[in-house]
Amino acid sequence: MRTLTVARLVISALLPAACAQPTESGSREEGGEERSAIVGADARADNTRTAVVSLDGGCSGTIVRRSADGDKVYVLTAAHCCLSPPKKVLIGPDFLEPSRTLDVDDDSARIHPCYNVFNHDYDVCVVTASGAGDLDVTPIPLASAPDDVTVGSAVTVVGYGGTPAQNSIRRRVEARVSEVEPLTIVIDQTNAQGGVCYGDSGGPALIQQNGVEVVAGVSSFVARSNFCDASGALARVAFAGVRNEFLEKVLAGEASTLEHRLIVRGGVTPGQVRDTYIASDQPDQSFGERVDLLVGTPRGTDAVRRALLRFDLASVPRRATLLTARVGLGVASTSGPGAISVHRVERDWDESESWASFAGDWFDPIPVAVTGNVKAIVKEGGLLSFDVTRLVLDWLRGKTENYGILLRSDDREQIRLFASDLPSSLRPWMRLCYLPKAP
Repeated sequence: MRTLTVARLVISALLPAACAQPTESGSREEGGEERSAIVGADARADNTRTAVVSLDGGCSGTIVRRSADGDKVYVLTAAHCCLSPPKKVLIGPDFLEPSRTLDVDDDSARIHPCYNVFNHDYDVCVVTASGAGDLDVTPIPLASAPDDVTVGSAVTVVGYGGTPAQNSIRRRVEARVSEVEPLTIVIDQTNAQGGVCYGDSGGPALIQQNGVEVVAGVSSFVARSNFCDASGALARVAFAGVRNEFLEKVLAGEASTLEHRLIVRGGVTPGQVRDTYIASDQPDQSFGERVDLLVGTPRGTDAVRRALLRFDLASVPRRATLLTARVGLGVASTSGPGAISVHRVERDWDESESWASFAGDWFDPIPVAVTGNVKAIVKEGGLLSFDVTRLVLDWLRGKTENYGILLRSDDREQIRLFASDLPSSLRPWMRLCYLPKAP
């Protein structure tokens, strides 16, 4: 494998260790998504972690549990590896010469109900394989909460990712955590640090808990880079919506009760989603019928553009226990790096709004989220994605009125986003994951 590193998360110009935007043909993952391979100057062959397996030679996975009689093994992998369900579990340090091959049970793939193909939230899946009664493999258990993973923590990533030499060997490397979110652990792969690359999808990120090695993360995606030298993202196992409400239930033979809701404009009228932008240099002009949303300041000017969006939550059960809420917008172009802040709007509005009519700064100056608009993340054709869980919780509980959100940037750069007047695949969305009734 090449001496490289993991990629950064935050927005989905990051491609999963097999990812949402097709790049490399011939990978096992759905749509030819990118595969990730263990990289870094210190990457080494791993001959001891027998529970880390290959799925069809295209994705990696971890045996995390066995059935009571020992005949069945449960393999944790990435959800995007199950979009086209794997057929074989290849056991051994080299998947081209496996010491044992198990057939994946028909229809056994269980993808997390809230898996988001747009930004790869909840990128976890479990498959089962029978006939393992005499298999000499000890499962690696799941990390429990709190996992105590923080910025600067070390994790060991393991996988069968490919290289120019067509690697088929299980490899490991120590990686350094650069960012931690409820759903995701991000590892820094710059400067030849260790991490994941194409082909390691579904493989584990391992830590120690009480002296036992456990699975803290599942290799999900890497920042768009031919060399995997930006950052890598791992689905976080200890998050309650992953372990408690999905993995433990699936491993016990139960169905998860989690539900998801995608809110996106369904037709040509605002309906579930309103969006527009306002411009200080055109104070009386409304832009509700435009196909784009502008945020920031065009270079060489003092003009200010701010975007307004509102997602209708009427379809979400009022007694739901919300786990996560995220908003995503497609990126058409950016003039340069900058930060975008997300604010709660404090009065009602419609798509005829203008800078003059919105006078008075009708938004909370304290942002609910701040995200970068470039780095290795948001590029032309990328996805700007941010977490609004706390704000949506307040809306659902009636603490504040849902007047939507405002996007602004003070970095004298401009980002152009896709609006809801474009085809449905490009429209802004909000995706929620929840339990339908409070316990």
